[in-house]
Amino acid sequence: MSIRYRPGRRLSLCCCLVAALVAGFGMNAQAYSKRFPPPPADKNVVISNGGLSITFNMAWGASVIAIVNKNVAHGLNIVDSNDVGRELQPCQFLMFKKVGGFKGVITNPTQAGAQGGGQPFYRHPKGVLFPQKGSPVVKWKADPDHFHAVIKPLDYNTGNPSNWVYVEDALIDSQGVAHFRYTFYNHEPRTYKVISIMPTLNSDRTGTFMYPLVSPYGQAGAALRKKQNPDWPVKVVTGAPAWPQKPVTSQGWIANIDSDDKLGIFYTTPVGLGQRFGTYSDVEVSDRPPMAQTYVAAYITSHPGDIYSSEFSLLVSTPQKGPALISKQPAAVFKTLRNAPPADSEGGE
Repeated sequence: MSIRYRPGRRLSLCCCLVAALVAGFGMNAQAYSKRFPPPPADKNVVISNGGLSITFNMAWGASVIAIVNKNVAHGLNIVDSNDVGRELQPCQFLMFKKVGGFKGVITNPTQAGAQGGGQPFYRHPKGVLFPQKGSPVVKWKADPDHFHAVIKPLDYNTGNPSNWVYVEDALIDSQGVAHFRYTFYNHEPRTYKVISIMPTLNSDRTGTFMYPLVSPYGQAGAALRKKQNPDWPVKVVTGAPAWPQKPVTSQGWIANIDSDDKLGIFYTTPVGLGQRFGTYSDVEVSDRPPMAQTYVAAYITSHPGDIYSSEFSLLVSTPQKGPALISKQPAAVFKTLRNAPPADSEGGE
């Protein structure tokens, strides 16, 4: 599905639409540890088609802090927002060679993690502790069922601005499926090796994962897609397997499943890329364990001026109905929109 921004009226952060939706779904949108504060509620922006609702937080770089289907599990949200970085968001790991090893720059909307892997704060190389914060949202607009934002991601090892720009679009269709598109603009002055994660999803109460054994986009999958109620062949991994499990090759989608509440977040992933999944059981991570993480990553060489995009679909459904519904969605893609390697680029290899 192609997502284009539809001009519409701008919603203020305190507008009636947001207030009404937060009031309606707020009881189920608390997915954070008592030790760490949630994102400020007055910075939330909610879009909805009346069934599916998605909450973005402007203080946390317009990342997704809640995804709710009021018709599934009584509107329970399992997207985690325990601390900055534990939501649904993209991320870029940039690396180039230097004397003695590699230098890295890591950018994402909400500054997940820390130098050395610490949570819930990221740490300056000189040991200065930075409080939780997100990257600046340069501008944003929203209709009731569509959200658009321009984000200037920070380098989370230093807290300094990076040379990337992210453009985020999300649209909820009439069937209650969300379609996301992220566009990444690289203005770094040199060539990097890049691990592009699109997206990473952290969710509470998730001890089970599911992915298809038959790709919806191959010949066998095409036949299943034509059926009214196909019984989609899936792999179900239970028992809260520890992060990270051995990567599996994407067949088109993956799901974080809360088996107790019969709820799953399903999202499409580019076929052929490696998917990672697993859970964290540490009580410091979440007060609604186990907390799970899934993501799919592309490995690229990125030059100054390159532009990339990632498109995927997402739905909240039951473990029984979700496989057939997500398999009917357009294939997820990660593609290069502009690639112009400079003749004298340095450091990429």
